[in-house]
Amino acid sequence: MYVLLALAATVLTSLLPILNKRLLVEARPSVVAFGVNAASLPILAAGTALLIECGNLACFAVVPRVDAVFVLAVLGSGALNGVATAVSTRALSLADASLVSPLLTFNPAFTLLVAWLALGETPSLRGIVGVAVVLAGAYLLEVGSARRGPLAPAKMLIRRPGAVLAVAASALWGVTTVLEKLAIEHSVPRSGPLVALATTLVAVALLAPGALRD
Repeated sequence: MYVLLALAATVLTSLLPILNKRLLVEARPSVVAFGVNAASLPILAAGTALLIECGNLACFAVVPRVDAVFVLAVLGSGALNGVATAVSTRALSLADASLVSPLLTFNPAFTLLVAWLALGETPSLRGIVGVAVVLAGAYLLEVGSARRGPLAPAKMLIRRPGAVLAVAASALWGVTTVLEKLAIEHSVPRSGPLVALATTLVAVALLAPGALRD
């Protein structure tokens, strides 16, 4: 089941840079970054509302118990998500979506490393191979320059501000994934929707001043 959910998330996420690129034609990056996150709040709130359980006579809300680790993880993830969204949106304003979008898929590599260090999760060989294939595919975006040497694509990407920002955003999202899992593990019963809603609220609050600026 988790494979199907992950695949669905990947497909939906791949559409986001294209939609954001279209919005950037008429709006500032800060407005787009704020608007995309704010627009997701009703959906996340509806998902969290599904925590309500009904019995024979009445319905009641299941409110997870959380601790200090949960709060810190949510605040950290929300802050990094806000920065990553702003940075990735800026990257799209500077470069083509066809270049930026694949570079945003670097985050599994960062997640793999951070999860190993922070959560003690040892990556499987299949996981390592999968991440390596993703990285290789993104690296070969500059396949034409690869003819000039194995480091030529990296040099070409470094010269493009949009590409550098995309990799930076991907690194931040790699960390937020680990923080969100940590938050889920510190809620009883475990609630992914609650963590998603809480972290997005934090991100929206941080992005609001930039979007409201004249």
